[in-house]
Amino acid sequence: MGKKVIVIGLDAATWRIMMPLIEQRKLPNLQMLMNEGARGILRSTMPPMTPPAWTSIATGVNPGKHGIYDFVSQDQETYRIAPVNPSTMKRPTIWDLFNAHDKKVGVVNFPLTFPPPKVKSFFISGLGSPEDGMFAYPPELYMYLKSKGYRIYPRFGPQSGTERYFEEVKELTEIQCETAIELMRQWDWDLFWIVFQGLDWIQHYLWNATVSGENAVEAFYCYMDSVVGRLSQEAQDNWNIVILSDHGFRGIKAEIHLNNILEEWGYLKRTEKLPKGIVNKLRDFALEVGWKLGKTFPSSLKQWTKQHLPETIRSDLRKIHGKHSQLHTMIDWGQTTAFSYGYMGRIYIHEQDRYPQGRVAAGSEYESLREEIIARLRTLKDPETKRPIVSEIFRKEEVYTGNRLKDAPDILFNPLDFHYMIYGDFGYAWFHRPEGRVADHDMEGILIMKGKEIQQGVELSADAVDITPTLLYLYDLPLLSDMDGRVLQEAMPEELLGERQVQIIEVPEQIGTLRYAYSEAERRDVERRLHDLGYL
Repeated sequence: MGKKVIVIGLDAATWRIMMPLIEQRKLPNLQMLMNEGARGILRSTMPPMTPPAWTSIATGVNPGKHGIYDFVSQDQETYRIAPVNPSTMKRPTIWDLFNAHDKKVGVVNFPLTFPPPKVKSFFISGLGSPEDGMFAYPPELYMYLKSKGYRIYPRFGPQSGTERYFEEVKELTEIQCETAIELMRQWDWDLFWIVFQGLDWIQHYLWNATVSGENAVEAFYCYMDSVVGRLSQEAQDNWNIVILSDHGFRGIKAEIHLNNILEEWGYLKRTEKLPKGIVNKLRDFALEVGWKLGKTFPSSLKQWTKQHLPETIRSDLRKIHGKHSQLHTMIDWGQTTAFSYGYMGRIYIHEQDRYPQGRVAAGSEYESLREEIIARLRTLKDPETKRPIVSEIFRKEEVYTGNRLKDAPDILFNPLDFHYMIYGDFGYAWFHRPEGRVADHDMEGILIMKGKEIQQGVELSADAVDITPTLLYLYDLPLLSDMDGRVLQEAMPEELLGERQVQIIEVPEQIGTLRYAYSEAERRDVERRLHDLGYL
């Protein structure tokens, strides 16, 4: 049997949780792989989010080249915000390159890959796919998955109760693991890649929770260790195993709503502000309480409420809790010079060259406004601790390179110690304690490599864009000339490096250019799924 690589993606896995558990001997499978191979930190993209990070991992390029920055994107002509369409990503992925060189890939649950590419073996799309759509290739695989009850998303959220949600995410993960093992055994492949989302969901909502007397997050890491063990047991002597995460995780202290801040600073104006008289303040408070209670309702009751709540109240709720899908109607674009949407510290300048109602001229006016906002971000303080909220601040050209910069945020910033969750929306206040999610992402993911072609005991320091170049090298396949990543040669034995050169070819134009428009039903399904998970 020829050389094979198994890649296991543990979305959101962090050494911050793993190392103490390893020291307590609670993660025996991950510990064995770590001790017998190379390991280190895998730095995420900016921002450290699932869509840009996994796309960079699969392409070897930064978001400025592949164009995926968030779960949502904006139509710059209409200002509408909608779930990002993965098919707008023009870059060849590792499965495209494998196909081009007659190699077979088997992929399970990879985020933002709908519709599934027609690879030489099989492909199951993951997060961001309509679960009622054709999310697997070939079609007979889709029918097989449906008959097994395979699914992409949890059937209900954390509002259903800690224990019930924990078991639901675990059951979903178990279905995906069992399916993966069956496919590994039954299908022919050279590269097998699976991504598990469960750690991300559990950490977001159950960071400080307990299940059966244990910390929920630690318990789920222990469960995922058993999953890794079952998958790695399928490997043979000449196979390589790669374990990685797209970003890390840590607890948060507060939520920040950027559009409230930009409004307060005078860069943004809403289409209509609610009056602030005493009666209306009481009314707003009642609406806020109702909003919070409504988040705990089961989905059937939420749907009934949406259908029967008077439009005037629903409109006011949208004004207080402006979600991304309504943002285009909530902002007075003719009087706005800067705004935000999406997640994790991103600000857009309302430029004349990019937007039909743009207010800011390119050149010195743009630069002056951007520097002014950056200076004000540095002064932003936690109202409770009086400490700065913002640490690193970047201009887009300092972070990204490539031909997709027009879609990039003009300003990006990281919160201090990643202890704040940043929303590009309106909240009832610009700063408040966490509601729902109690932990969020940081820049440091994990990387473990083990196998015949991997050295033991090597400390790695890698970036998300390094994964695809390294995998291509392991198969003696050429890298593309404009890849931002490098081959992690320090993880490989000298004899391999002596006999194998890094090959470079130009970017082929004929692959990785699929275009697909969601049907209305598919779009609604994706929106609902992402909303239920807290991404919209």
